[in-house]
Amino acid sequence: MPLIVWTDQMSVEVKLLDNDHKKLVLLINQLHDGLMTGRAKLELEGVFEDLVSYARVHHAQEEHLLIESGYHGSAAHKQEHESTIERVVELQMRFRNSEELAIELEVVNQLRDWLFSHIQGSDQEFVAHLKAKEVNELLATRKTLDGVARNPPAGKLKKRKGVW
Repeated sequence: MPLIVWTDQMSVEVKLLDNDHKKLVLLINQLHDGLMTGRAKLELEGVFEDLVSYARVHHAQEEHLLIESGYHGSAAHKQEHESTIERVVELQMRFRNSEELAIELEVVNQLRDWLFSHIQGSDQEFVAHLKAKEVNELLATRKTLDGVARNPPAGKLKKRKGVW
């Protein structure tokens, strides 16, 4: 059973950002499932690295959308992203250095809490703004987000068992 189940209540009503969030959910679930099924630590560290990399891609896309759409809180949101990436990297180091399943599971639970807090907290603050700016419709007409790739380049995220 997955640690996190995506629900409509988690949506920020922007398909691009929701898809990013779903990928982060998938990666956290893969870490959890891997721990529960005894997958090799080195393999799980690779999944964690993919999570950190994709969080950076997602934050760049989100920040770009907020700036482009004229969201007044974009600078504060960028600062929050910087802090959360630092926190996720700290969790990554704790995971890497741990030799105990209980600590590794605690780290994955903290990742879940981080993602929920981000999506259901600060991201919800800009939902009405992006909806009013019709961002979904604007994005549907573009192949890129003005220089920010809508999907990471091939090879950026390595394919691992069950990871796109």
